[in-house]
This record gives sequence, C-alpha cells and structure tokens, in this order.
Amino acid sequence: MEASGSRLLDAMVQVVAQDGSVAGAGFLAAGEVVMTCAHVVRAAGSGPGQSVTVRFPHLPRAPRVEGVVSAEAWRAPDAEDVAAVRLVRVPDSAGRAPLGSAAGCSGRRVSSFGFPAQAPDGGHYGYGTAGDLLPGERAGRLLQLTGANDLTTGFSGGPVRDEMTGLVVGMVTAISPADRYSRGVGIAYATPAEVLRDVVPGLAEQQLAPYRGLEPFTEQDADWFHGRQAVVDDVVERLRRHRLVLVLGPSGAGKSSLVRAGVLPALDESRLPGSDGWARVVARPGEDLPSELERAGLEGAATAGIGPAVEHRLTADQGSGRLLVVIDQFEELLTQPAASADQTGAGLAAIDDLLGTLEAHPKVSLLLAVRNDFYPRLAELCPQLLKAATPGLVNLPAAVTIPDLRDIITRPAHDAGAHFEDGLPERVIEDLRATDPDGRVAATLLPPLQLALVQLWDHRVDGRLTHGAYQRIGEATGALTAWCDNALDALPAGHRPTAQRLLTALVRPSDEILGIPATRQHVPLSRLKELASAGRHAEGPVPSEVVFEGTLAALSRDRIITTRTALGPDGSPGEPTAELIHDALLRDWATLRDWVDRDRRFQTWLHRATEQHHRHTESGLSADLLSGTALAEGRDWTGRLPPGIDDFLAASEHHQQASERRTRRLNTVLATLLALALIATGFAFWQQQAADAARNDALAARNEAQSRQLAAQSQALFDTNPELASLMAVSAYRTSPTAEARASLLRAADRKLVGLLPTEQEVTSLAFSPDGRTLASGGVDFVDGVGVVRLWDVETGQPQADLPSASDMVTSVAFSPDGETLASGSHGLVRLWDVATGQPHGEPLTHDNGVETVAFSPDGKTLASGGSNLDNGTGVVQFWDVATGQPRGEPLTHDNGVETVAFSPDGKTLASGGSNLDNGTGVVQFWDVA
Repeated sequence: MEASGSRLLDAMVQVVAQDGSVAGAGFLAAGEVVMTCAHVVRAAGSGPGQSVTVRFPHLPRAPRVEGVVSAEAWRAPDAEDVAAVRLVRVPDSAGRAPLGSAAGCSGRRVSSFGFPAQAPDGGHYGYGTAGDLLPGERAGRLLQLTGANDLTTGFSGGPVRDEMTGLVVGMVTAISPADRYSRGVGIAYATPAEVLRDVVPGLAEQQLAPYRGLEPFTEQDADWFHGRQAVVDDVVERLRRHRLVLVLGPSGAGKSSLVRAGVLPALDESRLPGSDGWARVVARPGEDLPSELERAGLEGAATAGIGPAVEHRLTADQGSGRLLVVIDQFEELLTQPAASADQTGAGLAAIDDLLGTLEAHPKVSLLLAVRNDFYPRLAELCPQLLKAATPGLVNLPAAVTIPDLRDIITRPAHDAGAHFEDGLPERVIEDLRATDPDGRVAATLLPPLQLALVQLWDHRVDGRLTHGAYQRIGEATGALTAWCDNALDALPAGHRPTAQRLLTALVRPSDEILGIPATRQHVPLSRLKELASAGRHAEGPVPSEVVFEGTLAALSRDRIITTRTALGPDGSPGEPTAELIHDALLRDWATLRDWVDRDRRFQTWLHRATEQHHRHTESGLSADLLSGTALAEGRDWTGRLPPGIDDFLAASEHHQQASERRTRRLNTVLATLLALALIATGFAFWQQQAADAARNDALAARNEAQSRQLAAQSQALFDTNPELASLMAVSAYRTSPTAEARASLLRAADRKLVGLLPTEQEVTSLAFSPDGRTLASGGVDFVDGVGVVRLWDVETGQPQADLPSASDMVTSVAFSPDGETLASGSHGLVRLWDVATGQPHGEPLTHDNGVETVAFSPDGKTLASGGSNLDNGTGVVQFWDVATGQPRGEPLTHDNGVETVAFSPDGKTLASGGSNLDNGTGVVQFWDVA
C-alpha cells in the first residue's frame, strides 16, 4: 500500500509552537478538523478554546493555517489525550486521512508518520505491528503496538495506518520507555479510531473500497489499480523521451485513472531518474485554466500568467529537479462553441502560454489527457499544440486484453482479503466479450464493469463475491442501467420530472456543425436550482425547493451526481457546483440518453442564450440581445426558463417590438418623402436638361479655343524646349482633340529616345544597385559568344566596368542589399563580384543545372540560385553562404523547372516558381529557409 500511503502525507500537519518549533504531529481527518494529542497542543503553548498554528509540510509552499482548539472535543493528557483543531481554512490540495476501525486489525503491519528531532525537516515514517485493544480501566481506549522501535518522540498525534486496508485505525499517543533491563523497547500506544469518532462525532468510519465504480482512481487508490501496466509503462517511457505527452482515448477508457493512479505513482516510485522528487500540479481546465492551475498550487497563474507562475514555482522548488503539469480532461477547453468567442480566445491564449512556457523552461514537462472524439476540434483550434504533442502521443488501446481484464476484476478483491466464487470472474469476462462480434472487450466497458464490481463488493457474503449477487445487480453489462434506474425509481412520487430537468441541465449539448460531442458540464448549484425549478414542464408541476434539495441529495448519494466547492486562490470558498459522475452515463444509460435527445433543442438554445446574456450583461449593447431565429425559438420555451433568461428574453422581445415600430414609422415617412422627391426631381430634371445643353455648348467652344492656343504654343517651342513642347501638346489634346492638337501630339511622338545605352551584347537580365546609381546588365557577347556582365553609370549612361564571365550566357544578375556584391548566374555556375573593384569573390559556385535566377536574402548573408534540368524537366534550388561561398544544405528539388526565386521580407521563406513545358502548367513552392 506504499503508493496510497504516500498520499497520506497530504493530510499530515506539524503542530507549531509559539517559538516556531514543531511540538508534534497531527492529521486532517474530515472537513476542517485536524486531530492530534492534547499533550501536543499543550507543548505548543495552547489549550481548549485557544488558537494554534499548524503547517502542511508536504503541500505546495508548505502553507501555515490558524485553527481553534475545540473545547467540546478536548480530552486532557491524563485522560484520553485527544484534541481537535478546527482550521479557519483548508488548503485546496490538502488530503483527508480515511478513518477505519481498530477492531480486527491485530497482527497487521501498521505505519505512522512523525517529526522527531533526528528526522529530516519534512519528517519520516515509522513502522510496527498492531496488537490488541487493551483491557482494564481504559478497556478499548488504547491500541497496543509492538515492534514499534521507529516510533519515537515527535510521532505523538501521528496517524496509525493499517497497511493492508490503507485506513487510519488510531493516533499515536504514547511511547513506552524500556525498563532498567532495557526490556519493553519498541512498544507504543495509540488512541483507537473509535475513540476519535466518539470525541468528534462527525468523523465517519470509512469502509474498505477496492473498486471505484464510476469515480476515477486517484493517487490514493493506486494499490487497487490493476490491469493497465503496459499502458502505464508506455506513458512513462514517453515522459522519459518527450516533455509534452498527450494521452488520447475514448470516453470511459480510463484516461484519468491511468494518469492519477498509474503514471503518477510510478513516478513516485522513481521509474524515471529523480521522478520521486518532481514537483507536480494536477488540474482540470474547467471554465478558466489559469485559475484552476492556481488552485492546484501554481501560484500566480491566474494573475501573472502561466509562464511567470511556472518560473516562480521552479525557483521556489529548486530541489525538485522538474515540474510536471498534468491537465486531465483537457477537452473541457475545447467545448466552447463559436458564440463563446471570448472564452474560446482566453482558452487558446492559455494553450499558447503553456506551449511558450514549455519551450522556455527545459525543466517543465506537460501531460495532457484528452477524449479522442475531440481530436478534430483539437486539430482545428490548436494545430501547434497537436504538432508539438504528436511525437509524445499515446493512444489508449480500444480493447482490454483478457489477462488485464482478469487483473482488473480479481486483484483488488484478493488484495483486500476477499475472493470470488468459482467461475465468477470467467462469467463476467464472457458477458463482456459477448457484447462484441469478435469477442473483444472494449475499453469503454470499464465504467459499467467497475460499477458492477462495487455492487458485488457491497453484497459480498463472508468475504465472497457471489454468482447470486451478480445475477441480482443485472450482470456487468446491465449494472449501470439498473443502478441508475433504481435510483430514479427510489425517488418520491413527483420528483422524477425534477430529476429529468436536473440531469439534462448537467449535459452540454453536442454541436454537430463544429463537431463537438455532448459532454457533462459543471453547473453552479444556484443555477441548477433555477433550471430545475423554472416554469412548468410537460411531466409535472413546478418543483419546490424541498423537492429540488431532496432530488439532488438522492442522486448525489447514489453517485450519479457529484458536487464540490473549490477554493479560490486566496483560500476563500467558491460557489458550489455539480456535475455528472462520468461521461459513461451519457453513452450507456438509456434513460438519460433519451432525455437528452428529446431535450437537445431546448438545451442547445438555452446554452447559447445564456452565453449571449452574459455578453449583453457585460456590454449593455442592444446588438447582444436575442433576435431573429434565436428570439423566435425562445418564445417556444416561455414558462420553462430560469428568471435571468426569462427577463433577457422579455427585454429582447421588447427591443424587437420597438425596433419594428420604429421601422414602420420610418417606412411611412420615407414613402412620403420619396413621392415628394420624385415630383421635385422630375421638374428639376427638365430644367437641368435645358441648362446643361447650353452650358455644354459654351464649355466645348471654350475648350476648343484653349486647345488650339496650346497647340500653337507647342509648335513654337519644339526647336528650343522640346520637353515643354511635348507636355503642352499632350495638354492640348486632352483639353480638346482638335486637328491642331493632334498635329502637335504626333510631332512630339516623333522625337527620338533619350538615354539609349549602346551595347554589343544580347541583354538577358538587368538589376539596379540599392542606391539606384549603378545598373548591371547580363547577357552574351554577339561576337565571341562569351557571357558578359557590365556595370553602367545611370546618371551619365556610360559603362563603368565589364565583368567577363568565362562561360555561356549570363541569365541572371542581382545586387546584395548593401550594394557591395553582385551575383551572376549562367549555365552551371554562380559568380560573386566585388562591385567596387570589379574582381570576383573566390571561385565560381558550381550549380547542378543551368542557373536561371539568383536572389540575395534581406540580410545579404544567403544567396539562392534556381535552375532547370533540361533532361527531366525538374528544377533545383540551392542556398549559398555568401561569406564562405559554400552551399547551405542539400539542393531542394522543385516539381518543375525553376525560373525565378524571391525571399520574403523577413528572410525566413523563399518562393520559387517555374513552369512545366509538357502541359503548360505553373508551380510555385515555398521553402523554409531555416
């Protein structure tokens, strides 16, 4: 029971004296009650009705909490020596020690935990063997422990834990000193759990529960978790090789149990080097992932952000070596539909924050558990996360092997000292195999199997799990339906409609358009009461508050619904919420599935209307009120809506009616104005026509006169100022295309070109330098057929230098961004030239094929060349280091011949383009330069 024993540490406290020293031990037993010895409280300088400080040394940041010593539960040191401390608040991650019974534990190995002076600061374990309850004046008031040499001063107030059951059977009270002959060493005494319950009646006895039903296995249940060792090993191995691991599996396949009761205890056992000392944060996303992470111990995640919070945690826990962040049921972040843009955006921002944190901090690992039917949604919303997680992806097997199934069924019962009747495990396995034509057992059958095993355990006879009980519970495949239907049948008459509204309100409806499956959801109890009590329903009258509370209590007692109250970052309690115990209810309970299907249209509308109501409350804008189809649908649900939504619907309808009245009034006014405008327009049009005709005639005459005048001036200036004459000819023709303007324009067009650069080479490529002062031309000499690169002075039009290329035609030239280097490409060669000296930089760069194009990166450090292979029509792109002249990486193969290349402005991407001569198609490819 070592794994679950380690979880008892979450309930351990140190009772702190006024001088800061540790007076003794204690443990959180139930609610906010810490149990310890009265003499420990006295040693801390406190007493009944007074305050005392306790410290949780094994919780994140080892929080100190104040408490008050209960006067009613005080039993003096010379009596039963018991004290109960009621804490003002309880850390959210604190555990509770499960109390069993000291009766019947004789001869069993027991353990405790204390804080003796010789132990490390966090304390250490002590071991012994349980004896019998002592007879005499205090018969039944003390449990003797033997072989307890480990239990020394500092263990007083510590829990005594039965190693077989994992339950606390007493509290260490006294250590027996040896006699003068050194005999009696190793004897200690404990106050039995029965006495603790007499002192504090609220401490309920916990029964041994080796099966979990529909609840997931947790770290405390690791000793009962069997049959998934191969998958646990797979996840642990992925954590060894990857810092981001994604566990993907169907709903009900046991992802949460696998992580909490399999993987985490394996890490506690040092399955990876140093993993027993890893710090960890385990959370569900809920409605706000950063807030949930902060509640789980990642201080500052909700206020400063996940990244700074992780950095702070790593600094605070430098000795831990690694921080493991576990996010279970990660799909809760993906369930927000498009209408919840703000929530979805916040969730995606949290995911980006997680990825950034993982990249920035090598000592952080991230383990996510996700339902596989949310894979398309994950790929749509979080492609970068999915890409990063793919190397560490673990797909849970869709089926459970028969040996694993046998271990799941039999080993917990055997570990708890019980056994199955002959043939019963085989009967259960065959019933499960009968559900599949191929005889496989789907992993999704594990929740109903666990529920059946819980009922078998509860109906055991003399430590035996029997065939008769198995038959009565409806066998493995019918146990879930029978259990849930029996819970409904046990409700008082008239409570069933309330149960229906309550259960369907805990289901988030599916969204087929976005591909979001139906899931369970957290609902605040106040909201749930409104939904269950609103209006009238087809099946019954309005439920009273008594009916609601009774229905909720019954469904919670039967573990169909679970409720919780999370603490805020400041330790204050949040609003109580409820949710279905497991998603398997949506799939396997026919009654609920039918209710959800019948109520789907209403729940979908209500869910979206609620989100819109929240937006309207925040913005106050009329645009956020219901309208159109949503408003029309809402009218169908009048009388069934909770008060807030009913008011929102009424406000939306009032706004719609007011808008319609304004529209009708506006249409009447517009129609009247339109009629008057048409009359006025007709009369004005007739007047305008006459005026326009006269004005156009006058304007045409004026333009013709101006055009002739400009044409005459243009003719007079052609010999002295031809540029001005040409401009005036153009202006004359634009003013009016008269015969004189046309003649001037033709004369201007007949002028010879200015700035012709005479050259004896065929020019195939041109490039200006970045400062625009130099032009480079590349081509081939007409006379000897040698490739030539020539530099021109743009201002004078004179050549500056010829850079002879001892090869074929130069097909491409390009200046570097600083203008100091020129690149030229020809058949099979790329050359780099010093523009200032006209000398080549080093030897020519050899290209596999003809070079059609060259281009420098924006920083000038990389040159890209592209060309074509005429034999097979493929193209090649090669990157070159400009400083060394060496190729960077292997050549990149283009689907077609490469005719042009270009870098993006940031230099991270290269585009190459070309064409296929066979079919006339073109191809553009993008390359990641890095």
